[in-house]
Amino acid sequence: MGATVEQLRDGKQGASEVTGRWSARRMTGAVGLAVAVLFAAGNALWAFDQPEAGASAHQIVSFYTSASSRIIAGASVSLLAAALLVFFASGVRTLLRDHAPDDLLPSAAFGGLLLVVATGLGAETINMAGALRAEHGQLTPELSRALFEVSYVLGYNAAGVGIAVLLGAIVGVAWRSPSLLPRWTALPLLLLAVAFLTPLCRFLLAPAVVLLAVVSMRLLLTARAELSTVQPASKSADPA
Repeated sequence: MGATVEQLRDGKQGASEVTGRWSARRMTGAVGLAVAVLFAAGNALWAFDQPEAGASAHQIVSFYTSASSRIIAGASVSLLAAALLVFFASGVRTLLRDHAPDDLLPSAAFGGLLLVVATGLGAETINMAGALRAEHGQLTPELSRALFEVSYVLGYNAAGVGIAVLLGAIVGVAWRSPSLLPRWTALPLLLLAVAFLTPLCRFLLAPAVVLLAVVSMRLLLTARAELSTVQPASKSADPA
């Protein structure tokens, strides 16, 4: 009888732990997907009209003037995505803790995503300031160039630093725990992290958003599969 009670307790405890992991995976996946969709939608409103780096002041003023309303709307949506990214960062740290022997690398991943949040807030609000000035007819060529170039560097190069830290931390956890990712993925992810520290980050941001959506969907699917495996076990552990 004692053994049966002990087995029942162990079974319920195991089911509770799996349910907790399922909840973290589901929430992280849902928030990550929302971040990807909101960020892509917000930037799609104006990013296709954005001049290239090094554009003339006349082109930049024209950009802010013609797209001011869309920039303001898109930046507002992106700010919401930045707020949700904080919750996604917390979820990533929680999930990495299940595979890491200590909190060093999970916290580094969390910090990397917070860097992305900080640089994203800077880029979006500075870009919005340019649009607001243009909407009120107060945007000079000198100011437009300054706002555009600072926003550009924050949105690409500075954000790339945060993404590189995140990827580096994930590689470290995966190397220690092959259950997170196959070890053969370590080198490609490490090379990708290095690429985000270079001017190539300009071309990698959009694929990174797509990758975020794919990973988030994967988390949602694995969470559902994990829950379906524990439900029959928890029912069988209940006393008749």
